[in-house]
Parts: sequence; structure tokens; C-alpha cells
Amino acid sequence: MNYETVKSFILVLLVGLSVLLSFLLWTYQPKYDFLHDTSYVNEVDVGGAEKTKNEVIEPRSIVFHQHDSIAGFRKPVQQQRFFKELASWVLYDYEELNEEEVPEADQMVEMKFPANIPVELITNLFTFDEEITPPNWSFHKIYLTLDAEEQLAHFIIPSTNGRKQVRATIDKSETYYYLMSHMEQDTEITEPFAVFDEGDEPIYFPKNKKELAEKTFIANIIEPESFVNALFATPSIVTSNMSESYFTDGQRGMEVVQDGRRLEYINPIQASDNHLEAIELIEKSVSHINEHKGWTNDFFLDRMDADASKILYRMYYEGYPTFDNYRLTTIKEEWRDDELYQYIRPLISVGNLLNSTKKTLRSGEDIAAEITNSTILEHDSIEDIQIGYTMEYVDDAYSLKLEPAWYILYKGDWIKFDSVYGQDSARKGGD
Repeated sequence: MNYETVKSFILVLLVGLSVLLSFLLWTYQPKYDFLHDTSYVNEVDVGGAEKTKNEVIEPRSIVFHQHDSIAGFRKPVQQQRFFKELASWVLYDYEELNEEEVPEADQMVEMKFPANIPVELITNLFTFDEEITPPNWSFHKIYLTLDAEEQLAHFIIPSTNGRKQVRATIDKSETYYYLMSHMEQDTEITEPFAVFDEGDEPIYFPKNKKELAEKTFIANIIEPESFVNALFATPSIVTSNMSESYFTDGQRGMEVVQDGRRLEYINPIQASDNHLEAIELIEKSVSHINEHKGWTNDFFLDRMDADASKILYRMYYEGYPTFDNYRLTTIKEEWRDDELYQYIRPLISVGNLLNSTKKTLRSGEDIAAEITNSTILEHDSIEDIQIGYTMEYVDDAYSLKLEPAWYILYKGDWIKFDSVYGQDSARKGGD
């Protein structure tokens, strides 16, 4: 075989390989599906728990009206247990009415929720003796009125606009007497409550002094990298910079702020900003947080703006709401259509107890008197008065301190009320 023949053979071979490679490139179909497969989300675990809708929605207050007296639970955890028990009682004779007035009763239980709740959720919150299809309006209060003659309780849910009602009946006499036993003040379960009645609705809160513990805990840290798989459609293309405090896939962004204690996620490129219905907003937010087991402490619904598709959950400790100045006690989400637009949450959680000391809070009567005499606060702008915990992160000890304090909900913001600073001693608690 001469030299020219070898050259021709090699040339033919190279041309053939070139054609083969071109064919493979033209016909190759990469399996992009796995890049957009969101099934991995179910396997992400940031160290928290999954919750159902009824586990993150509960009344902010439950009070018992007995003629002219008002009583409430001594401990919020007792209130939580009561509501869970109520959820197990069977409701009969469901009906929808075009009624504006709630029937007056000398003996009544009043439950107030922190936001307008879609009435469709009553099938998740309560037990009915038959399958029902609730209407599509919202509520923020529920009443149980006691009928002494029939020895039963009427279950009444008025609409937020006051024009419609849902009613049912709890017709077991033992339930009636159980509710009656809670009406009396100064029992092991209930205590006298005060009322502040200078706004749109009466506000009820503990009347006497409270002794609670100021506690310090280990601060559990959640690694922000664990949220990459939970929040980005294609985690493999996510890059980080600024000392790994900012993560992006070119469209979505996730920033770690407050020295690694808070996460802020945003997906700015959206087809539209159409809002979700309230029921959809709750379902989507709960489902999304469940996907990465993001309930890292006890969180409950605190605020919802369905028109803006915004929802906020607040951390609770032993039934009390917690507050801070750096948004470390809330989980906030904003949705646009079916896409998560914004997600802000803490990267710390309450761990093991380190120490505890007793603290006595001033009476609710004293707080109400100071608020009434205030020359700064607009009384009709006060929406609620609560005992809660102020959470503070202690840097040098990597710990969390929870200190009990009085708070007021004023013009949509929770504000700490501290008499050390005088009569007009309101300081914003931060959300």
C-alpha cells in the first residue's frame, strides 16, 4: 500500500467520523425534564415539620360571656386545647342564612381570628355530621350561644360584612355543661378578663397581673444552602457570591441577611401579578412550606391580604405570640398567579432551654388605663391587646432570649408597650 492510498484512506475515515458526529449532534435529545422535575422538593428537609391547614389556623382569643362578666383562659395552651376539642365535636343541622344580627345570649363563647378566614375552610377546621358545601365569603369570628332550656349550643359563623351566617347545632348535653363549666371566673382554667371598648370592636385581655418566665434557649441554625433545592427549579445552575450570602439562578434570587439569621427569596420575573383567592393563598403557602418541612417552630396565621396575595405566619411559644425587630419570628409569602414571588423567613429556631427566671407583668387593667390616658395613641386605631414574648438574639452566646411583655396591635403593626418609658410608651415590635 503506497503513501497516497494511506492518505486517501485516512481522509475517508475522518470524513466518515465527521458525518457520524454531526448526525449524533443533530439527533441527540437531552433529557431536560430532570432539570425541571420538582419531585425533589418533597425530599428537602430544613429541620422543621409539616402542618395541615387546621394546624396553622386558630383563634387569637376565646372568651366566655356570662351575663355581665367576661372570662378567658389562664394559659393560651389551654385555649389551644379547647379549640382542638371543639374541632372534634359533631355539628348538626347545618344551614346558611341571610341574617345580619347574631342572636343575643346571656351565656356565650366568642372566638376571634387574626385574619379573615375563607368559610370554605370550616370543613377542615370542624366536624359536620354530613357532607357540606360552604359558601365563598369570609369570617373572623365564631360564636357559641348556650340554650339553657334545650341544653344545647348554637354554632354561629357570621360573614365579615355582617350580611350572612352559617349556623349549626351541638346538641349533646354533656357539651353544654362542659361549656357552662368554663363560664365561671377564677377557676383552674379561666380567669377574669378586661375589655377595651373604644374602637370598632371590643378587645378582651387578662385583667390581673401575670407571672411568666423569661427564658433563654440555644439558637438552632438552619443552613441556607438547604433552601437552594427547595426554592430553585434547577439547583445545579445556582451560583453564590458575596461570601455565599447571595444565591441566584439568573432569574430568582435568595439572600441571607442579618448575619445569617434571615432568608429573603424573590422571583421578580412573573407573567402577571393577578392575585389568588384567599383559600388558594392559604393552601399554596401551607403546601409550599410543607414541601421543605419549613415549620421550624410553632407558627400560626397572623395576617393575610388576599387582594395582594400576601400571607404572614407568626411564631408562638407556649401559646403566646413572639415579636422582634428583625423579622425573625415571622414567615411571609407573596404569590403571583401560581408562582411564589417572595419568601422571607428566619434561619434560626428555638432550641433547648438554657435558663429561666420569673417576671411579673403589670395587670391588664393598668395597661388599659395607660392606653386610655395616652395623648399619642388613637384609641380607635387599636385593634388588639395581647401578652407576648419579645425575642432577642444574643450574639456572643448564640442564644435566643424570650422576654414576656404587653403588646398592642396598632394601625396594623404590633407595638411593644413598656411602662418604663412613661405614659406614651409604645415601641414598634417589628414584623
